[in-house]
Amino acid sequence: MLYPVILAGGIGSRLWPISNSNQPKQFRALLNDKTLLQNTYQRIIQGFDPKSVFVTTNSNMAETVIEQLGIKQQQLFVEPIAKGTAIAIGLAALRLTQIDKEAILVTINSDHYIKDEKAYIKTIKQAGKLVEKNPDKMVLVGIKPEYPETGYGYIELGKKQPGQVYNVDSFREKPNVKTAQQYIEAGNYLWNPAIFVCRAKQLLAWYKQFLPEIYQALMDIKKQKTIAAIKKIYEQVKNVSIDIGLLEKMSDMLVIPADFGWADIGHWRSLRDVQLVNKGDGNVTNSQTVLLESNNNLLYSFSGKLVTTIGVHDMILVETEDVLFLCPADRVHEIKELSAEIKSNNLDKYL
Repeated sequence: MLYPVILAGGIGSRLWPISNSNQPKQFRALLNDKTLLQNTYQRIIQGFDPKSVFVTTNSNMAETVIEQLGIKQQQLFVEPIAKGTAIAIGLAALRLTQIDKEAILVTINSDHYIKDEKAYIKTIKQAGKLVEKNPDKMVLVGIKPEYPETGYGYIELGKKQPGQVYNVDSFREKPNVKTAQQYIEAGNYLWNPAIFVCRAKQLLAWYKQFLPEIYQALMDIKKQKTIAAIKKIYEQVKNVSIDIGLLEKMSDMLVIPADFGWADIGHWRSLRDVQLVNKGDGNVTNSQTVLLESNNNLLYSFSGKLVTTIGVHDMILVETEDVLFLCPADRVHEIKELSAEIKSNNLDKYL
């Protein structure tokens, strides 16, 4: 059976200042009147029994997840602290094997935008069936790129298999503009949306081979009955992403190219671009504005203030109760450096 596992334990620091340690982006209503997490859950249960849907999060966020989704406590895989996607997904695999020894899991990020939801569900189920036929394989979903995006990782296609399925030749980290353009022109690269489908017990076997320290931690966690005991194990584990820790070390994976209108709401520019497509009026705003000769801007005020501009283009302006953030849209990826500078000035309370 195929089990969707929604990953909802991150902080979403690239959407600072509205996404922070106290209220991460997945709990914010950024695209419509529902939060990103609620949109994700509602999308998934269109094609799956709600009882088969699980959420991985950490102990600080578990109560909020239950409040927003109305799910049962037993549908949560709770981490004591956040330590990267490798152990988070490994913990989900471990818990699923305790529920269903033949469980197949699919990772679902809580911050994705999907335009064609029916095609999305169809693709996920197709990947699940492919794993049933190839139980020793990891199956990925790749997105046909629309433009040379530098904020996404890429999957290089290998040999074509029957049924519009390809071998994975390699993973490529976030490229510069020139390299991204080369990928587009080559025609054999897909965006990597981090949709991974595999048998839960096979995933643990790969961890044993490629991530032995995390595998051993998971085996130790299996024996524990208290959050305090599990936390001690977590504290010793390195913070590793599943992409770097596992996928880049593996071979013989399969990928299904898809085109269902996807975007990762990972930073302000991606949120702006998704909203611009839907709005079509040149600017994305959430409050009252008066704009002269200004376009392609995202202007968010969470204090209700009037926002006015003259001759402003391709900018991001976000105002919260205690922070005013302004930058060109093509430099939002530098928020990480900005956060480091804020910390160096002993202003952590704003993060």
